[in-house]
Amino acid sequence: MPDGTEGSTIAFRFGLSKTGALRGKPLVTARRLEGNEANRQAYERAALEALDRCFPIRVTPSFGAALGESPVRLRFVNTAPTPAYQLNSNITIFAPR
Repeated sequence: MPDGTEGSTIAFRFGLSKTGALRGKPLVTARRLEGNEANRQAYERAALEALDRCFPIRVTPSFGAALGESPVRLRFVNTAPTPAYQLNSNITIFAPR
């Protein structure tokens, strides 16, 4: 994640097709962006670019059938890893340290 954004988080909700592709544009459901305006914009842009690079994913036919049933909640966090972030249904990705 970009320098100057320590402590930032951004969460997305999106659907995946049965082939593992994003269904539409991910919806930002929460954000707490730290740093100056340029750093905050860079953090959000980096998170969206990560989604673009990661999808579509390869899925088995049976898993693909289940993908259309529920939204995916994914959160990017620029803090030290902590178990407290895993208390809900979000998938959390911590920035490398």
